[in-house]
Order: sequence, then C-alpha cells, then structure tokens
Amino acid sequence: MTISYEHERTEVLRAQQRCWEQKLQSGNGGNVSVRIAGTDRMAVKATDTSFSSDDPHSVVIADCSGELINGARPATKEAVLHGAIYAARADVNAIVHCHSPWAVGWSLTGEAIPNVTYHSALKLAQPVPVIDTGSYAVAPEQIEDVLALFASSGARAVMLQGHGLVSVGVDIDDALCTAELVEETAHIAFVSRMLHR
Repeated sequence: MTISYEHERTEVLRAQQRCWEQKLQSGNGGNVSVRIAGTDRMAVKATDTSFSSDDPHSVVIADCSGELINGARPATKEAVLHGAIYAARADVNAIVHCHSPWAVGWSLTGEAIPNVTYHSALKLAQPVPVIDTGSYAVAPEQIEDVLALFASSGARAVMLQGHGLVSVGVDIDDALCTAELVEETAHIAFVSRMLHR
C-alpha cells in the first residue's frame, strides 16, 4: 500500500500560500517542510516551485538526508538543512525558510534582529541571530554552525545573511507565526533606526 501523506502535503501548501499572501516570499525561492510523525521523513517543497502553487505534486517526501522518497521532482536543495534540524531537535515539527524582505534587509547589517517591541521580546525571547554563509544556500559544512545557533541560544529563528529566514516550530502554525513576527520586528527595527538617527 502506498502512503500519500496528503495531510502533510496540504499543510506545506497551506503554509506556502500564507507566506505568499503575506509577501514573505516571491518567485520560486524559499521552502517549507513538515515532519512526518514517527518517521525520519518530511513533506517538503520541491525544487523550483512557487509558494503560490496549489499543486500537491510541488510537495515531495524526503528523508532527513534530503533523499527523495516519493515525488515527481527533486526536493529543494535546503532539504538537507531541514533534515539536520529535525534530527537535532525532537521538539521541531515544522520549518519555514523564506526570503522575507525586511528581515533579509536587516541581515545585511550583520547584526542580530533586536527585540524592539514588547511582543517580540515575549515571543522570541532574544534577538534573532545572523550567520553569514557566503552563499544562496547553506553548504553541508555550514549546517553545524546553523544548528549551533539554534541550540546554544535557544533561538526560534536564525537569519542567513543576505539570504533568508529559517524559523522552527512545534507545528506549522507555530513556525509561520515566528516567521511573520521576525519580519514584522525587522521592519519596525529598521523604521525605528531611521527615525532615531
């Protein structure tokens, strides 16, 4: 019997659509994944597909090493990073990686995104760290550095400098809310800095 993982695929599509509507991602970049409970597998966006897509074939099933298990297209190249996060963090069941413009813009400063609002201080607990991977993708040898930021600082999100945001959550809504909050916080931080020069 073939398992379709329809629920997990639908969750990924729903999250991508929300990111698209909130303008956290355009074009065919970014990626979302959901852990498949009780396995070392995930439902994850396929490569070169848009967050605006409602095609279930744009979501594939991969293992934690990023190897394709089920699907018509290759998994996103960032599936390896997603898998490494799942392997390291049993509490993480969903990941949103998007190129949200205010957060990416702030990341170019090299500074952590500060908790400039009471809400961000409450929900994020600490500034969002920034790591420079020097590329549009996280190389395998850099994954441990990204994992260390999530582990050592207890971060719910990490910024890849000049690239994008990676947020994690206990479920997809948790990861989405964090991604949205980081983008909002970066926007407010930028405006605040401009006003107080």
